[in-house]
Order: sequence, then C-alpha cells, then structure tokens
Amino acid sequence: MEKYQGCLKAQRFITENTAGRRNFLEDDSDFFYFGLASPFAVDESQKIIPSKATRRMEKKVQVFYCSGTPYTRTRMTHTIEVVAIASFLAEFLGLNVSLARAIAAGHDIGHVPFGHLGERFLSEKLAGKFRHNAFSTIVAEFIERSGGGLNLSYETLEGIYHHSGDWKNFDYNLPQEYLVVKIADKLAYTVADYNDAMRMGYISKKNDCFEKLGSSQRKRIANVLQAVIKESAEKGKVSFEESEMAEIFSSASNFMFERVYAEADKDIDFSILEKAYKRIEESEIFSQCNPVIVFALTNEEDINAIALSSRAIEDLGIKEILKNIEGLRVNDFTSFPFKREDFLI
Repeated sequence: MEKYQGCLKAQRFITENTAGRRNFLEDDSDFFYFGLASPFAVDESQKIIPSKATRRMEKKVQVFYCSGTPYTRTRMTHTIEVVAIASFLAEFLGLNVSLARAIAAGHDIGHVPFGHLGERFLSEKLAGKFRHNAFSTIVAEFIERSGGGLNLSYETLEGIYHHSGDWKNFDYNLPQEYLVVKIADKLAYTVADYNDAMRMGYISKKNDCFEKLGSSQRKRIANVLQAVIKESAEKGKVSFEESEMAEIFSSASNFMFERVYAEADKDIDFSILEKAYKRIEESEIFSQCNPVIVFALTNEEDINAIALSSRAIEDLGIKEILKNIEGLRVNDFTSFPFKREDFLI
C-alpha cells in the first residue's frame, strides 16, 4: 500500500483558498496561535468540539434504543469513529486532513432523536423532507452561541451539508475531502452497527457479506480502506464504486437497511413520538418556537419523558438555549448555502 501514499496530494484542498467565514467581523486571531493553526483545525478543536450541539450527541442513540449496555454506539461515539476514519483516509491519500476532521466532527450535530425514524417523523410534520445534514448547518450557524453561530469556515459547513447520500453521484467540482467524510461515515456506521446488531441479538448468525469484508470489525475497516485507497489511486480521484470490495460493501449495507434498521425501528413506539410532539407544540414554554426544531434538539430520554408527562417539558435541558431558537423555522432546503432570513418565521 505504500506506493499509493499521497496519491491524491495534487488534488488536496488548499487551506489558503478557503472562502472564509460567514461572519467576517468576528476576530479569530486568538485561535491561530501565531498563525500555526489552519481555520479548519480551529473549526474542529475550538468551535465544534466544545459546542453544546456536540454535548447533546452523547445522549442521542445511534441505532439501538434502550440497549441496556454501554457498549452500543451513541451519536457521539459514532462521530468519534468517523473523525478517526476520515482523518486516516485523508492523510494517506494526501488530502487536507484538517478539513476532513472538521467536517467529520460536525457532520451529525443536527441529527434528531430516534435516528432516521425520527427524521422521517419530522418530515411528515414539515410536509417536506427533514434533512439532518441541512439541520446540522442550521444548528452550527443559527442556534449555537446565543444564535450567533459557531462561525465555521465555508468549506466546513458545505462539507457537513454534503456528508450524506449516495457517493456515486458526487460532484467532483467540490473538494474531495467532502467525499472522504461521506465514505468514512457510511463505513463507520455500517460496520459498527453490524457489530452492535450482533451484540443486541438482531442478527442470529454471521452474514456472508460481512464475513467477506473481514473476520472482525477491525479487519473489515482495514480491508475497505485499502480498497478505497487502491481504487482512488487507480482512478486519480477519491472513489469506491467498481472494486469487488465495493460491491461486497454495498451488499452489506443493503443487508443492514433491509434486515436490521427496519427491525430496530419496529421496536420504537411511534405513538410516543406523536404524543411528545403534540405536547411540545401545545407548550407555553415553547410557544415562540417551531416544534420541529424543539423536537430535533432533544434526545430519546427527553421524548419518552414528555410523552409520559407534560410536566417533563419544564425540565428539558434545551430550555437553556430557548432564546436561540425562538422565531426560527425549518424548511425543505435542498441547496447550500443558507441565509438567516431563510429560517425566520
């Protein structure tokens, strides 16, 4: 594999070419430590990691609700794994590691309780499509820091927006670090969720596709990464579509969606989501807030408590950021970038 190291260095996003920050009036000079730190390293270490949004991920479920064990992934531990995979892949290919890490660190800060089931639930309330990738950018720039936003670099935000979806239709006019995170995200959750599904008893026997990927989680990740690196070197761009390993991985991913995620969703009482949403919608506390945003910022424990008792609303941790979300709404946004006016009621 050594011969492929740095194979895409010529396509690395040049930090100095950044489009800059949304709020050019904010002084970031304190973060640059005599000019040694890139704006993307600042985004990750000084803005995204210390944010309230990152702390909320600690109590958001990745897939398996009420697992009863500390060893199933949360949204936060999943994010840590994506950062690790994305930074390794970007470094080996010779791409911009700081940019890949920043995008990976922030990619799921807009995820909702109950994962993709929760996302589909909120889509019904919007009569559109709730996109957690778009909401992550809303959280970062219009909700964090008393509504003033984290003031991330343009490429960090754009990469967060583009982290989800099928990588086969990737626009190579965009920085390829975005595609690195997209691949790292799907690799991280597919392999780890399979591991957790075995732990939780959703899978009774080993799946052939996953066994072909490798005999353990570590080997599966290593084998897929080697395949991504080899194909990317051969095609001269980040790619994971045409190799035998890519086909096996695609089959493994399909297995997870058809046999695991669908079953895990069945374990969730949909009426709990409905009841909690209605109580949020009718609450005086959140009368100036869009209930979709309030719901999206909670976690599974919050939603359960609200469904059981309307008084639980009084104890919601997101009351601390109540002023940040008053007057904001969410729409079916399909393009980037956004302006604050797009979200005002």
